[in-house]
Amino acid sequence: MTLWQGVLLGILQGVTEFLPVSSSGHLALAQMLIPGFEQPGVIFDVLLHAGTGFAVVWYERHQISEWLQSAGGRRILGLLLLGTVACSIVALPLRDVAEQAFERPLWVGIALIVTGLVVAATRFIPGGSVGESGTTWRQSVLVGLAQGMAIFPGLSRSGVTIAVGLGGGLQRSWAARFSFLLSVPAIAAVTVVEIVETQSGMVAAGNGFGLAAIAGGLAAGITGYFALQVVIKTVSSNIFHRFAWYCIPLGILVVALVLGGR
Repeated sequence: MTLWQGVLLGILQGVTEFLPVSSSGHLALAQMLIPGFEQPGVIFDVLLHAGTGFAVVWYERHQISEWLQSAGGRRILGLLLLGTVACSIVALPLRDVAEQAFERPLWVGIALIVTGLVVAATRFIPGGSVGESGTTWRQSVLVGLAQGMAIFPGLSRSGVTIAVGLGGGLQRSWAARFSFLLSVPAIAAVTVVEIVETQSGMVAAGNGFGLAAIAGGLAAGITGYFALQVVIKTVSSNIFHRFAWYCIPLGILVVALVLGGR
């Protein structure tokens, strides 16, 4: 993998991470199109997600600082931790199967269609009146479980978690922000685990791979910061469901190409 391939994949990750179109699905498809693309495990993908995770922290840095200084704020941070535990209960047993899906475009195509259907359904889910202070442990667990299912490439994490948040009664903008904040601890944990498990593979891949991965992570963080703001606005303005008309045709196209032997 070259430096510029790493940067371009990072930009792709940053643009698609917060949009309900599945960044992992786009990464999987893009990597399949790069001749000879290889990575130890899924460490490159994880580092790109770490970049967009940092974008969330930077965007919410003032809010997080306020939360740390109040009992109500620490309660919200506790709910995010609870949602992360729920996510892990679902995601960890599915990890090996999900990694295999990165090499199976048919699975990615089907998951993109499912994502599109979920996102389309948000047109009929008005959301509720529950904001930060009113969020319950049940809502946190439900969103966390949804995030755990989104470990599969093609199944949009933001799409399913925002849809579940809206269905659970969260305010539209808070449903989006809670979804993005919930991704941070999960990304941090996965990053640490993947680095530990693939140390030898990263050394074997050489300095070129490491440089490309770092550049990709930076590109993902910068582009993700702006994409995050776009998604919050689309959810608040009730046009979030329109992303379905991108996911569904793309998923159908991928499935058709695979079944057609391409």
